[in-house]
Amino acid sequence: MPAGTCGGGSCALDSEAVDERPSRLPGEPEAIFIVGVSRSGTTLMRRILDKHSRVGIATENHYLGHMLPWEGTRYYFRRLGDLRDDASVRALVELIYSGGLQRRSRLRELSPYWRWLTSKVPRADIEAYLLASDRTERGIFEAFLRIYADRRGKAVMGEKTPAHLDYVETLLEWFPDGRVVHCMRDPRAIHVSELRRRSEHATGFPYRQLSAAPALMERFVLLQVVWAWARAVNRHRTLRRRYPERYRLVRFEDLVAAPEATLSGLCDFLGLAPEPRMLEQKVTSKGALVGAAGFDAGAADRWRERIDPGAQAALQLLLGRRLAEMGYPPE
Repeated sequence: MPAGTCGGGSCALDSEAVDERPSRLPGEPEAIFIVGVSRSGTTLMRRILDKHSRVGIATENHYLGHMLPWEGTRYYFRRLGDLRDDASVRALVELIYSGGLQRRSRLRELSPYWRWLTSKVPRADIEAYLLASDRTERGIFEAFLRIYADRRGKAVMGEKTPAHLDYVETLLEWFPDGRVVHCMRDPRAIHVSELRRRSEHATGFPYRQLSAAPALMERFVLLQVVWAWARAVNRHRTLRRRYPERYRLVRFEDLVAAPEATLSGLCDFLGLAPEPRMLEQKVTSKGALVGAAGFDAGAADRWRERIDPGAQAALQLLLGRRLAEMGYPPE
């Protein structure tokens, strides 16, 4: 895989290693981006696509933005100065590897990609990638994606950050041959999953503060799901119209109920040949099937057994028209 060589105060990519990078085949995208409301199956989609022999999908980086735009990693990098200056690039690398990036935000944990980077990639390698980029925000972003794909020997790079749903226009402007996969799930199922996660792992603001008041926690999560899901439907309407050839919606329920057929259609959209290995998954969500091979079709409807009736009624009242539009009729 490409590695950096440093000496004489500068770093450069190993040219032989770069020459060994797999080339894209005709019709393959330059990058694939997975977006959607949190708890909508984006992690499952990442695991599926990352299994493909041609595709390397990195974990969440929140580079462009988070729920709060200024929590995007690029905003922290901007404060380091002009990245055309080698010293600024090295300051960026130091920020990541010193743990300074993790300390910058008091609202959330460090995004998984940066933990992967510091534990798996020598800092000299990422420094070489960044110094060899064009030093723009796009170029820096591409370097982070490329190093993941290169280390896995994959031709097509990509990443999954649910919050990047708000930045699809930027992603497709930066990567004209890119593709966006928008994962969607019934908001009632999202509410159950998100409430369980936040109640069991109350990290970050305001979940830590709400952990002592379960009723307030449930109301906050419900309002958050309503807000995020309504916006996701609005984004879908816009993106489907604006980018019909580069944007695709995939419902979680269709994926777990008919994975082979769903992935066949998705691969056709992505310009990839379907591979059986993509179906070689293990159930990771908590429950009786955790660790089992394959897809948990029951995950599509299990929310019905666990949702509070009041929360269900509120979600259906507030999202009724959008529920029906997306194939989730109120009950």
